Amino acid sequence: MTTVTGPRSVQSLSVPPPIRRVREVAVFRNRFGTLFNDDVIAPSGTAGQYLRWQWNQEGVVVVPVGPGGYALVTSYRYPVHAASLEFPRGGVEGDEGLAAAAARELREETGLISQTVRSLGVIHADTGILASPVHVFVAEVDAASAQPAQPEAMESLTEPVWVMPEDLPRWLSEGRITCGVTLAALALVHSRHRAPAGERAGVGAARARPRQH
Repeated sequence: MTTVTGPRSVQSLSVPPPIRRVREVAVFRNRFGTLFNDDVIAPSGTAGQYLRWQWNQEGVVVVPVGPGGYALVTSYRYPVHAASLEFPRGGVEGDEGLAAAAARELREETGLISQTVRSLGVIHADTGILASPVHVFVAEVDAASAQPAQPEAMESLTEPVWVMPEDLPRWLSEGRITCGVTLAALALVHSRHRAPAGERAGVGAARARPRQH
């Protein structure tokens, strides 16, 4: 057993031996992606199966930033049978670029129009089963120029909910945001994005409480 006595960089951490794929086994496929139940060999030599889902397209999540703080939408998520407060997200369509996909998902789900879109990095939503990465973007928006949202037929969404950065710790401690993709995007935006002056000063802040669920 190795004892860690202090902080270590990611580069200095030891890499565990891989789980080796013996045979790729597709068990389900639709227009969104493919579910595999691969035959694998663990480092111990034990044979088994491993589930993984591979999306057909690259994933994107966008953090809308404006004078009112961050904009989220409350989306009804069928797998958990509950409403979830989240950043807009989705996938690339056709030969669409990643930034363009982020701007489109933002417009469709919230009606907000991006003035600038900037990449923050990549996250993996669930490394235990999801093979596809999700690209994180931050978008400067002007709520005054918002248009009616145009969600997909199978989406159930509310109008945007705004939260100021200083209110986020309380929201998180109260369990208002539980979406892993949204929480990871928040971590990236806080580490890499400098908030606009209006947001830092709270100018014109459109404070709103999320709907209770």
